[in-house]
Amino acid sequence: MKKSGPSFGEKVIHSNYWLIAGCIIVLILSFGLTTVFVTGQSVGGSFAEWESLSVPEEYIDDIGFREIKFINSTHGWLLGYHALLQTNDSGESWSASLAHESIRFFGLSVVTPLNIWASASVNMPGGYSQLFHTTDGGVIWQNATTPSDGALNVEFYNSTHGLVGGPNEWYRTFDSGNSWQSSINWSSHKTPITDFHLSASTIRAATYSGLYFSEDWGLTWNVEDARSTYGLSFLTEGDGWIAHPEFVSRVANGIIVDFPRVARIQIPSVSYYDDIEFIDSEHGWVVGIGPAVTYTPDGGISWYEQVCPDYHFRSVDFINATHGWAAGWRGAVVRTETGNSLGPRLYSGLPLTSGFTGAGILILDISIQVSVVSTIAYPFLILTLRIKVKKNEEEQQEGVHIH
Repeated sequence: MKKSGPSFGEKVIHSNYWLIAGCIIVLILSFGLTTVFVTGQSVGGSFAEWESLSVPEEYIDDIGFREIKFINSTHGWLLGYHALLQTNDSGESWSASLAHESIRFFGLSVVTPLNIWASASVNMPGGYSQLFHTTDGGVIWQNATTPSDGALNVEFYNSTHGLVGGPNEWYRTFDSGNSWQSSINWSSHKTPITDFHLSASTIRAATYSGLYFSEDWGLTWNVEDARSTYGLSFLTEGDGWIAHPEFVSRVANGIIVDFPRVARIQIPSVSYYDDIEFIDSEHGWVVGIGPAVTYTPDGGISWYEQVCPDYHFRSVDFINATHGWAAGWRGAVVRTETGNSLGPRLYSGLPLTSGFTGAGILILDISIQVSVVSTIAYPFLILTLRIKVKKNEEEQQEGVHIH
């Protein structure tokens, strides 16, 4: 007796099982391979390297360091919560120039190697703001005239022209702080101040509520960009870069152009920028968290993650293309002498993904899109092949009947 094969219905069910399994396999493979391709990987050549620097334990706390400024390759300043530190050996060792447990430092302005200003809040009953000034490089500090209790930030353009202020008040001086003049339309919603850029005739103030611009040197203010701004780096009065929490912008001739956020896979869920530094129109660095240091050698066209301890940085400073320092939360201080070397490539502005800004979302989104398209195309390919095979079988059967 001849054994009967599977029925037509059984063949269809069996075939559909394989079709579904094939779709799942294609989905997984296309997602994985796309992710590897898009994130993969770095450029050839040596990578930039950042090394950790040690700071005395008594000056380290959870708040960490607000600013780091270097005058040359050896001499620099580090502003912490309770102390202003200085170094004469590139950051190998640090000593306190100003320190007090009841003082919380907010601002630092290094006008020249000898002329330096610092602003602070005195944390005592009836607390008040305080300005400190030195003209001998920090050997002797004097209490400067403070225009108001709200003068929590300080920035000087030269030895005579400077600004102090906070959320509620803003003051300018043209005589080295001997007298102060109040701004007209500065209000409390512009808070807190995160960075400044001063030129001979204009001032920019970065705040959490936007970027503010003054064409009369701090007397009146206008909104230049209403988005939250964390860092500024201007090469000239009208040419510079802005660090927003999740992307950077370029200002040229009064026009602001946004650069899509760069991203990498396996990135922390909390990711944003805190400071930016450009030494010319091509070479720039952005610091923050995840990645800690990002570098562009071509004016923002391409970006690279530099090899660095995975800290959260709040301030970055470069004296040339190779020598730079960064500082941030929980005592993080690092240094590099290879700042213009590259690292793993970061990706931005990928097709169909520029609207997404979450950490790693650019890479994730394009991988999902490729895998979905591949999975949808798979059944059509299988169907085409099955039709072709069926047609060949029918032609073979016709040939058998003819013979």
